[in-house]
Amino acid sequence: KDIITMIKTCNVVRESIPNVRFLIYGNKDAVPEYTEECEHLIAELALENNFELAGFHNNPELIYSEGDISILTSISEGFPFTVIESMSCGIPIVATDVGGVSEALDHNCGSICKPKDYKEIAHEVVRLLKDEPLRKKMGENARKKVKEKFTIEHFIEEFETTYKNLFRSSMELSNNI
Repeated sequence: KDIITMIKTCNVVRESIPNVRFLIYGNKDAVPEYTEECEHLIAELALENNFELAGFHNNPELIYSEGDISILTSISEGFPFTVIESMSCGIPIVATDVGGVSEALDHNCGSICKPKDYKEIAHEVVRLLKDEPLRKKMGENARKKVKEKFTIEHFIEEFETTYKNLFRSSMELSNNI
């Protein structure tokens, strides 16, 4: 998930917002060496009061609303459920442009940045944190987009449409043979 970039982002954001607080949830024991590397960088940059590796959380749906924004600094991603989950809580996102992020996120509900570009990510984080009306509007847009495009009903409708189109195409093909 590239927590190193997120730590560097926090360091840049702290220059503009000294009391910023990044909370990162996830299993700290999954890759102990990486966790140690992250903890070392946090100490090296003196971010102990700004950046917390909070560990595993049993109820992730409860943590999205803890923050003002959600940040995803992945260098690789499939379909970004974290982004959708944050959006469903009305939380705007700053994410890297990897995998399916741009399918879920647009400029109306967050910002999409280049992977590993912690300065660009920090700029977008500061912009959203300092502009409450924009942040709230993007959060509303995010929630609306999830309700319109990412509900189970929508997924079922899309699958049905796809299967109907495939069936129709196969029938036309067999009629032409």
